[in-house]
Amino acid sequence: MIPSLNVKRNGRSRLVVARGFIGHGVVAALVGLAGSAQAEVDVWWDLSAGAEAVAYPQIKGLPDESQPPGWALDQTLSGRLNLAWYPTTSLEVGVHYGLAEQARLAQADGDDALQRALESDPANFRWRDLDATLVDDDPVRIRQNLDRAYVRAYPGLGDITLGRQPISFGLARVYSPVDVILPTGLLAQEPDYRAGVDAVRWLVPLGAVSELDLGWVFGDDSVVFARGYTQAGRFTWEATALTVNQEHQVLGLGTQTSMGDWGLWQEMALLATEQEPDGGTGFRATLGVDQQILGDVYVVAEYHFNSLGVDGDYAEISNSGWHQTGLVSPWGRHYLSLQASKPLSPLWQASLGQAVNLSDGGLLFTGAFSRSMGNNSTLDLTFMHALAERPEVIDDEPRILDEYGVYPSRIQVNWSTVF
Repeated sequence: MIPSLNVKRNGRSRLVVARGFIGHGVVAALVGLAGSAQAEVDVWWDLSAGAEAVAYPQIKGLPDESQPPGWALDQTLSGRLNLAWYPTTSLEVGVHYGLAEQARLAQADGDDALQRALESDPANFRWRDLDATLVDDDPVRIRQNLDRAYVRAYPGLGDITLGRQPISFGLARVYSPVDVILPTGLLAQEPDYRAGVDAVRWLVPLGAVSELDLGWVFGDDSVVFARGYTQAGRFTWEATALTVNQEHQVLGLGTQTSMGDWGLWQEMALLATEQEPDGGTGFRATLGVDQQILGDVYVVAEYHFNSLGVDGDYAEISNSGWHQTGLVSPWGRHYLSLQASKPLSPLWQASLGQAVNLSDGGLLFTGAFSRSMGNNSTLDLTFMHALAERPEVIDDEPRILDEYGVYPSRIQVNWSTVF
């Protein structure tokens, strides 16, 4: 996978809390409801602090007063409380609540016309939510996020989860043809922490190596899905069928295996809709390999084909219901992603990545250096830079010639800990 811009490691400290425990107010309140002599509670905190320098692409042919800000410096401080309560052996209640503060220093306010033109109206898979912004007093902003709030039961025939929870599908490392419930894409934050959506989900075991996954995701937008998973010999198979708003349908099939020291996977999906202007069908496919070479260098290569993408002028994307709802993230048709990672020492880890949009020739370079600070703490340095044609004004209209041409250059330092 292309390295993310912000990496956090999850860990936890476990507390066995008796009824009437006084201290963490939320924990004590939940445990007090258990009605038993003793209940088990997991409580852990994620904290991070960082700084980021961003250089935004300038549009050729646009007057200076209409350009986006040339650069910005961001300082962030965030924390997340994670709680899992087990009142009985067959019931779990989970809550994850986070607060984040950001202060920004920018070159100038600039013009955000291009940014607004590129923004999609992503599907909303949360039925009810807190107001995200608590304070918006330039240059400081404070936001909140209730990212988990669920009850999970283990009735003996699988697991049933109701409430806000993470849901992801697919085998691909970068672009998955079936991962349409809040897909991540290259610019995702915290790839190891999936954002929660409101859903009811039933995981049904069908033997030692097989599983049936049924669910309904609800909000302003909705998804009904069924996924089957099984292992047959050296092959892992995953079949997925889902419908979004009863308008967009996705049928996917993925396979994973190994050949000698090489890991292999493929994933393909047929997408269909009757919604204008996308009426018709589309096809997406991903083929990937991984291998450990030279002793301790882990390499990943992945090719992705997207028939719903375009070659050249990306203005057509603004009319695509698939892209504007975030159900399909890449704009182009052909992509090649490469990554290599290596431990430099027991405390240092490095990774370098490159994504190539073969449709327009743009390159996106990313990298990360991570140092373990001990006690579940890490210090990360990450960067991203695109080699691509920047947007320009043609016939008084901004045109995007290369997809990665709208990506800003970034360098970020972030400290994170879990306790």
